[in-house]
Amino acid sequence: MSTTTLDRPNEAPAGRNVRKNLVLAVMSLSTFMIFLDGTVVNTALPAIARDFEATNSVLQWVVNSYSLLLAGLLLLGGTVGDRFGRRRTLAGGMVIFGIGAVGGALSPNSETLIFMRGVQGVGAAFVLPATLSIITDVFPRGERARAIAVWTAVGSLGIVVGPATGGFLVDQIDWAAVFWLHVPVVTLALAGLQFVPESRDSRKQPLDIPGAALVTTGLLGVVYGIIQGGEDGWATAPIIASFVVGGILLVAFVVVQIRSSHPMLPLHYFKRRDFTGSFLVIMLLMLAMIGVFFFLTQYFQLVQGESALYAGLAIMPVAATMMIGAGFASKTEASLGPRTISVIASLIIMGGMGVFTQLEVDSGYLIPALGLALFGLGAGMIMTALTDSIMASVPVDDAGVGSAMNDTSRELGFALGVAVIGSIVTGVYRSRVTDAVRDVVPEGLAEVVGDSIGAVGAVTRDLPADVAATVVDAANRSFVDAMSVGYIASAAFIGLALVIAATVLPNRIREQQAEEFEVADPDADAGAEVATVPAPAAPAVLPARVD
Repeated sequence: MSTTTLDRPNEAPAGRNVRKNLVLAVMSLSTFMIFLDGTVVNTALPAIARDFEATNSVLQWVVNSYSLLLAGLLLLGGTVGDRFGRRRTLAGGMVIFGIGAVGGALSPNSETLIFMRGVQGVGAAFVLPATLSIITDVFPRGERARAIAVWTAVGSLGIVVGPATGGFLVDQIDWAAVFWLHVPVVTLALAGLQFVPESRDSRKQPLDIPGAALVTTGLLGVVYGIIQGGEDGWATAPIIASFVVGGILLVAFVVVQIRSSHPMLPLHYFKRRDFTGSFLVIMLLMLAMIGVFFFLTQYFQLVQGESALYAGLAIMPVAATMMIGAGFASKTEASLGPRTISVIASLIIMGGMGVFTQLEVDSGYLIPALGLALFGLGAGMIMTALTDSIMASVPVDDAGVGSAMNDTSRELGFALGVAVIGSIVTGVYRSRVTDAVRDVVPEGLAEVVGDSIGAVGAVTRDLPADVAATVVDAANRSFVDAMSVGYIASAAFIGLALVIAATVLPNRIREQQAEEFEVADPDADAGAEVATVPAPAAPAVLPARVD
């Protein structure tokens, strides 16, 4: 088992507690930055669309190039941290992330911006697994639920303050400022690493580079098909080829993992109900919930004509209720268990999605505020409980794998949500607005309006006032109708997550950390510690280093 300086029994308890809190603060700051980057760009999308004349699919790639590289490389990032040192890996990921942020700020076109967002995703893939692995290594099982609750709450705070921060920077400076923002945060986090002890897996497992390449390229192929299919045509050769090639690569990834002696993704963990159920539920919920941030910020700015700062601040109610939900889960998961918490949280989130379907072009703020409050409460509950469930289901030596899988479920759901829900909304909007304006604007302009609601201002600038008003009204109504369809689809995915939570997740959280080989998975009603058989000692295993 990997060890750290904090495990030494001769250190004073007070000193250990202070050191642990400093470690938790640095890990939470690092996570805050990564999660902030996932949403801070959303408020800047309308400005990016105007500067680069970007279509909806281009905006989806600005978001998804980050999420896809992050999701595809998280498992490799976790393995690298376990092998070469989690603190060292976190530091390297921070540097790469910072380089991508600077490159994004200086991007002269959308293609460069998309590439630099991908660079940020690569860096984040080495940061996130290390943060949760270090927390798992530093905090004993009895203290870990509280630490993970803090980690989850701070990371979630990054998600919800991102839009407001981005809106302020866009209004006061420009969209490039949302990338410059990361430079001082990266610097502060790197400075804080002096308080973090080094830890690693003592088994020195080899890296699974083929697995990382297969899963990343496979995901890119499938998501490319989902995003571009609505724009290029689902039956076109490139789209069909992207689905086929992406599917083949993902199947090849599974085959490689099964045959590998040291797989990047140990598939045997999926035999554990708490691991598998938590992974699937988190992924489906993130898939369903992405529209809350991706579309609401555009709704406030492009449909209701509010500033970027207003759009960001309008998202903020979710922060308070998310922290309330996280606190509730951390205090009750031992008594209620992950199944009950997840079912209750899923129902709350479904209620929020139902509220969002009532939005109209001229809706007051009460409707989105209520939807956001419900969404945040449920998300805070479920993310805290299921993160702890995943991390408890893998041995401490495999904390990097557990952390990477937890983050992969989030980011894969995020990427698929932008692709799937984004494509649904884009397709419905394009169909309805082009039908509505085709007979009132010159030939070709209807398709331009259908590509992005952000293009409406440029299209209507030279049109007669009455025609321009008709186009704007049609675009706004079409976008709101498309959002409602997207939220209905999101509610369906949450319903699927609820079914999985009710049937797969165990009723009780593990009382002790899982070991490598288990006789049985945690029973839904037993609530007792799982019977385990210690892993056989490998020859010539070196003790974990303490730097």
